[in-house]
Amino acid sequence: MFKTLEKIAFERVGGTEEERRVFDILAEEVRARGIEPSLEPFEVETFRRGTGRVTLLNDSPAEFSVNPIGLSGSTDITTEFRYIEPSKLPFTDSCAGQIVVLPEHVSFRHYEQLARLGAVGFIVVNPPGRKPGFQSLKASYTAKHGKIPGAVIAYDAGLKLISSGKNRIRLETSQEEFVGTSHNLHAVIEGEHSNGEVFVCAHADSVAGSPGALDNGAGCVEMLGIIGHFAKHPPRRTIRFCFFGSEELGLMGSQFFVEKHTSELEKIAVVFNLDVGGDIFGDDKALITGDKDLANFVDSHNKLRGMGLKVTRSTYSSDNMPFARHGIPSVNFARSGLGASLGHSIDDDMRNVDERSLHSLAQKALDFIDVVANAKAIPFERKIPPDMVEEVDKYFSERFGIED
Repeated sequence: MFKTLEKIAFERVGGTEEERRVFDILAEEVRARGIEPSLEPFEVETFRRGTGRVTLLNDSPAEFSVNPIGLSGSTDITTEFRYIEPSKLPFTDSCAGQIVVLPEHVSFRHYEQLARLGAVGFIVVNPPGRKPGFQSLKASYTAKHGKIPGAVIAYDAGLKLISSGKNRIRLETSQEEFVGTSHNLHAVIEGEHSNGEVFVCAHADSVAGSPGALDNGAGCVEMLGIIGHFAKHPPRRTIRFCFFGSEELGLMGSQFFVEKHTSELEKIAVVFNLDVGGDIFGDDKALITGDKDLANFVDSHNKLRGMGLKVTRSTYSSDNMPFARHGIPSVNFARSGLGASLGHSIDDDMRNVDERSLHSLAQKALDFIDVVANAKAIPFERKIPPDMVEEVDKYFSERFGIED
């Protein structure tokens, strides 16, 4: 697993040549396990990370580097700025012609408020102790509210900005944005029974500027190990595997899949999703987006096997979510830890990966998948209960502006 992860731990933004290269590597790895995969293309709005700077305009101008936020366009604006806490955005009357400084990632609801207030730009202050990453908007943001240029600034620079006593700055950003071709890579291992299929997935892309070792090269190599097992030990039920593209751009690969393959969804009993793993210092966890009987099944099996999984019933911001909107429950395997805090950054590299952790989570996921794929009857209901439906709807509304 570790050697394969080394091969794919490079920046691979959805819809770029680098993402296509990682799919070529993964396809070769699947073939090496005796399964012939298929590649399904789809278009996405994407970008290549650019450059930017903020100049604080006073008697002795100070200049700070910033990272443009993907899909927010390029700009050169000189105007006033103001700091606003996100919770106060709905109660602000106007920011017309101003740049807004915020202390966190911009959600759809934040972006919607910035558009309502007439902001001409925004700057996100990065958490302390981390190098600024290259965040991106989702295509749904700009489709509904147009482009508002944005950038990420380092914490120390952000402090200097808001404590300067001045409120006029120049924001300059430049980046390439284009429509690219992303892909989903499919592999199927047929079972004796096609009813109650098992779907296993992991996303193959990374955020801009990040090698994406933990998020989510780890999930990809863990899934390769699981494919290798079932290639040698055919299951009772059909298992469909999918490496999704462009998850980091807004779950684009999984959203494309559920729209393109709607007629096939009724066959799927459960989704097992692998997203974030390999952390040296951490805990393995299973997040259940489904009914209590699925959570009870996972928790009981976890205790019987002594796996040490932290089992929680909740939503999970990953490729399981589009399936949840179609009533399909999921078990999301991940590993939280110290290194995982470096996700979505340039430091998410091989230094933070432990091969034992990769094998451990892969084996735990395999154990659950094997039980379900070979069960004479599925040991839980295929449903998303009303309380979870509410959470799933809230997730899509707040993250993407998607309403049922």
